[in-house]
Amino acid sequence: MNDAVRRVGEDWELRFERRYPHPPEKVWRTLTEREHLSAWYPFLAVEMDVRVGGIIRFRDEQGTEVHAEITELVPHRSFAFTEFDEATGAHRLRFRLTPDGGGCVLVMEHAFADNPWAERTQQGWLGCLDVLAATADRFALGGLETVGGRPVLRFERRLAHAPERVWRAITDPAETARWFPASIDTEPRAGAPMRFSFGDDADPGGRFAEGEVLEYDPPKVYAFRWARSVLRFELVPDGDGCVLSFSHTLSGTGTSGDRPSVARQGPGWERGLEVLAAGLDGRDAPERDGRWFLARAEQYVEEYGLADGELRTTGDGRVVRFERDLVQPPEEVWRVLTEGGVPVAGEPVPVRFTHGHLEPAEVTTVEPVCAVEYGVVPSGRVRVELRDQEPVGTRLVLTHTLDPAAEAETALAAWHTHLELLFAALHGDVRCPWPDARTAELRRRYAERLGTEAAATAGDDR
Repeated sequence: MNDAVRRVGEDWELRFERRYPHPPEKVWRTLTEREHLSAWYPFLAVEMDVRVGGIIRFRDEQGTEVHAEITELVPHRSFAFTEFDEATGAHRLRFRLTPDGGGCVLVMEHAFADNPWAERTQQGWLGCLDVLAATADRFALGGLETVGGRPVLRFERRLAHAPERVWRAITDPAETARWFPASIDTEPRAGAPMRFSFGDDADPGGRFAEGEVLEYDPPKVYAFRWARSVLRFELVPDGDGCVLSFSHTLSGTGTSGDRPSVARQGPGWERGLEVLAAGLDGRDAPERDGRWFLARAEQYVEEYGLADGELRTTGDGRVVRFERDLVQPPEEVWRVLTEGGVPVAGEPVPVRFTHGHLEPAEVTTVEPVCAVEYGVVPSGRVRVELRDQEPVGTRLVLTHTLDPAAEAETALAAWHTHLELLFAALHGDVRCPWPDARTAELRRRYAERLGTEAAATAGDDR
């Protein structure tokens, strides 16, 4: 980062520089699309006429409107406007994007009249640029759709290298070892068997070690089966580089190929593609730790509803059910859950197995490292199960059989929040106090969904 605060004539100028692992086309969207500009800019963009001379109308938290006029617009390269503020005068903002390997460099300049708040303005922009980075990151999320009952993750990356060079990086086992999650032993032909190994654990679960080449068309298409999923790489020339389209078709069954597993698959492939691009560019990939994985997994979960609970009707009545994919082994999840006390049948429920939106009765069943069940006042019960997750980790399944008078949307929202906090805690991010605003937001969301489903059911009955 090369940030600066300086005087330019009679004005102040703030200059910021950031590198993003996204092509200019994606970062451009955060600057010029109203919804995305509003996500990070200090004011809400309520109207936006994207052309030179076009007007942007902003509104602050107090409802005061500020307008700006676009003065420069070169798609994917430069964007500038002058913002007019009655209190502080004219502000000239300019954004320039320069391609940099598979990503780009953003230079932002903010010039304004002599102002004693220049340093505070700089600090405010630092926070805004952090949010801009997070907004741009959303565009790097893999797309998720369902085809024939199977989840399909799709990614697209522009690489500043000819298709022939990228082809070697995705098909030569010596090169895939640098970025692919497993070592590959195979032959360059369709129909060739494949063998995957995973470091010290050469054969986790047996079937995760075998596959088959399905398509091999240099330097265009490479596809193969890995256990019960299918991976496909397609390269299309683009100027002096190429566009890589990658898809991962999951099996749609089992804990390694259903929708909840996308919470780990998505960030995993993002990281792999990031390392692939860096290796092609001859640079080191950015360091990524557990906090990065947590943030990206939470984005996938939120974007695609991977952690949403459901309301079922069974012989026992209404049951709220959640299922979460966790990368930690059951022993570690159990340890985090029991830090508030080890559950014992006939005794009170440890705090981390419950939440403040219900009144727990005593523990009724304990299966160490596997399950805990307890009653709820005045009636109902909760069961938390830790099942094995393929190929590694834990599949957490929570069911809450509701009291007939209980409000389903509140139960769904509270457990949803509870499991979000647990997911974060497992990655070392302990969040306190309980986020009431998040629970309220989720309650509104579930109430709307349940109302829509009820209306649809009534329509079917008619």
